[in-house]
Amino acid sequence: MKTEQLLEDALLLVEQNFYFLHAGQFFGKLAKSAEFDSALLEVSLVCDEIHTYYFHPKFTKAVLDDARMSNTKVSLFDYFVAFNAFRGICMAMVEALRLDAPFCQFLQDRLGERYEDFFDLLSFVRNVLSHNIHAEIALNAKDFEGTLKRIRRMGRSPAVSFTFIYAYDLPEITPPYEGYGFTCNVDFEGLEEGMEFLEIIPLWELFMLSELCFNLTQAFRGKIASSLVQ
Repeated sequence: MKTEQLLEDALLLVEQNFYFLHAGQFFGKLAKSAEFDSALLEVSLVCDEIHTYYFHPKFTKAVLDDARMSNTKVSLFDYFVAFNAFRGICMAMVEALRLDAPFCQFLQDRLGERYEDFFDLLSFVRNVLSHNIHAEIALNAKDFEGTLKRIRRMGRSPAVSFTFIYAYDLPEITPPYEGYGFTCNVDFEGLEEGMEFLEIIPLWELFMLSELCFNLTQAFRGKIASSLVQ
């Protein structure tokens, strides 16, 4: 498959997961407050001309009941939607940046010396959420050892501190308020097995990191569009 098509597929996956992240949070909120008629829980999917898969209402009801009981807390639905989207976005970005394509150069130009730190953070999130089987998302050595070796090999500091302020770093994206942005700090040398992922990168930073990935794809697409016009 051509590099151009692979890049397009990767960027599209970033965008789709970001939309999914938003829609998922909306439906999660709806599940906490809405009353659904039992007939609505009867769902089936036509897979092909001879196969139809029927979803069992009791499993759907269990998720809805959990959402209502969670009320203001994070429900199972919220959790799985958000973390699957985080994983999908970071995975797609890592794959896009591994391609010998203009997108990688675009990010290197925009982020400068922060590019490698950004790549390491994306890889870390992708690794953790791809390998995790623990309810509390406890770290496994394979989640960070490869990244730490890469950092040491490049002679960089393992104490990664990535800051992004939209007004300065991506002015073509209109921020919701002045100074909008975030900082993400991860000391890869200090990571150990069993540490809880959300104590290293909190939920808000995961949302901000995902939003940045989406916005970078939009800025890149805008750059392409303007170059075509010229």
